Amino acid sequence: MLTAAALIGVGTGVITPLGFADLVASTPEERMGQTMGSAELGRELGDAGGPRLVAGFATVTTLTYGYAALAALIGVGPLLALATRRRAARN
Repeated sequence: MLTAAALIGVGTGVITPLGFADLVASTPEERMGQTMGSAELGRELGDAGGPRLVAGFATVTTLTYGYAALAALIGVGPLLALATRRRAARN
């Protein structure tokens, strides 16, 4: 368990700076503050909200359903983005 936690920490420590560096490279200068603020807010909400969501569902049902709720929420985000993009392309 400790090894898994260490590997998750190392993975997060490596990928987060790379992701933010890529975001900085692809963001226009005039939108840099807004973009980086939104990215950091999303990251912090995920760090704080994920465990609370899973724990809330697990308290009422079981841990399996807590993880299922998190998976459903993660899956819905890209689907909503895709639907919004398609709707914008039609207009």
